[in-house]
Amino acid sequence: MDLGISGKVAIVTGGSHGIGRAISEELGRNGCKVVVVARGQKQLDETVEAIRAAGGEAASVSADLLDFDSYPRMVAEAREAFGIPEIAIYSPVAPPPGAFGHFTDEDFDKSFDSVVKGFANFARAVVPGMKERGWGRIVTIGSGCAKVPARHSSLHFHYAMANTTRPAALGLSRTLADELGPYGITVNTIPPGFIETGENYEAFFQKCAEEEGQTYDEFMANELKRIPMNRFGRPDEISGVCAFLCSERAGYITGQYIVVDGGHMETYF
Repeated sequence: MDLGISGKVAIVTGGSHGIGRAISEELGRNGCKVVVVARGQKQLDETVEAIRAAGGEAASVSADLLDFDSYPRMVAEAREAFGIPEIAIYSPVAPPPGAFGHFTDEDFDKSFDSVVKGFANFARAVVPGMKERGWGRIVTIGSGCAKVPARHSSLHFHYAMANTTRPAALGLSRTLADELGPYGITVNTIPPGFIETGENYEAFFQKCAEEEGQTYDEFMANELKRIPMNRFGRPDEISGVCAFLCSERAGYITGQYIVVDGGHMETYF
C-alpha cells in the first residue's frame, strides 16, 4: 500500500530505541525524511545509520524531552536538515511503575512534565509549520491507563503515575484534534500493550515474578493468559499502525485512541 507520505518530513521523539526506533525506521521505509530525537548519541547514530542503510534519509537531534527549551531547537534543526516537519510522533519517557505511597511531589512533577507538558510543548513547536503546509499528522504513544486505570497486586504493576498523567495527555490529544482539524492536521493516540522491545523487559518481569513468589515462567504464563492473542506484541505491530495514521489514507481519522494490545484491555469506553 502506498501511504502517500514519501518525501514528507517526520520528527520522532524517543526515536532511537524500542517502539520509537521501530516507528523511525518504518517511516524511513515509507520514504519519509526522518529526524530522530533522543538523548543518547550512540543510539541516535545507530538508528540513523539503519534508516540510511535501508535506503532512507535521516538525521538526528540530541535533546532532553524534559527540557522544554529544546523543542523549538529540535524543530529548527529538523527544518535545517530537511524542511518543515509535517509528521510528528511524540513518544515520551514513560512514568515509572509503583504505588501511590512511593512517590514524592517531585516524582509527580517529572512524570507530568514528560507525558503532558512535553507533549504540549512539542505541539507548540510543530503545529505552526503544519498550519503553513495545510497538512499534518501528530501521533502520540500513550497507554491503556488513559481510559482504564491499571490495577495489580505486584508493586511493579501499580501505575499511580501513569493512571494520573496518561488521561491528561489523552485529553490534550483530543483537544488538539478538535482545534487543528480545520487546518488539515490529525491528532491520534496509540496505546500499546506489552511489546517485546528488548529493553530489559525480561529483567522487569523477573522482578515482578519475585514479588509474586513465582518463577519467571510461571509469572509469564499467567500474564499471557490475560492476552487473547496469547503473546506479547512486536514493535513493528505498533509502527505499522502509526505509519498508517500518518498516511494520506488516514486523513479522516482524528481524535482517536487506537489500542494495539492483542485484546488485553477489557473495555474501550
